[in-house]
Amino acid sequence: MSYKRYTKEFKEKLLREMGSGVNVAALARRYAVSRQLIYEWAEKQRDGALRDSVIAPENQLQHQIGNLQRKVGQLTMENDFLKKTLERLEQRYPKAEEVDSRRSSSRSRNNRSRDNRSRNE
Repeated sequence: MSYKRYTKEFKEKLLREMGSGVNVAALARRYAVSRQLIYEWAEKQRDGALRDSVIAPENQLQHQIGNLQRKVGQLTMENDFLKKTLERLEQRYPKAEEVDSRRSSSRSRNNRSRDNRSRNE
């Protein structure tokens, strides 16, 4: 199904008439355009998307940049939180290797002292 494209000038003309107080239904009948389409054009004009085709992509990119910056901030906060949590857990629960090395060291010391005692006897 194909659809008709309207020029920017045509849309602006229609919206100027609408702004001057002409009934939207009458405009739609006169120009053979649906009322919904006229309302969509009016909304786009309010958003600034109808003014220039170059401005619309810039607005879209600015919006996308804002979303990405928010996401980076959120991920940074999550990362900081997880780092702090990991530090606390490592302090509370030392790694198994550190615990084993401490145990083997004390055992070794005990064994050495026993060996020294038995040699002295």
